[in-house]
Amino acid sequence: MRTLALENRDHGITANVLLPGTMDTPANRAANPGADPSKWVDPGQIAELLVHLASDRASNVSGAVIPVLGGEL
Repeated sequence: MRTLALENRDHGITANVLLPGTMDTPANRAANPGADPSKWVDPGQIAELLVHLASDRASNVSGAVIPVLGGEL
């Protein structure tokens, strides 16, 4: 990720990667009926983080690997 970020920084392009844990989706709930979905990642939080990373406010965040694990820690 750092290499991609370094190769594109002169073009004003940032590069980051998100590493989400288990996402709280209907498909995951159906596939894991005994699991505790309160520990899973809310897809809305991922969306908000992606919007932030795409904004000018996060222009200095590049080359990052960001774990989003919800309550799975």
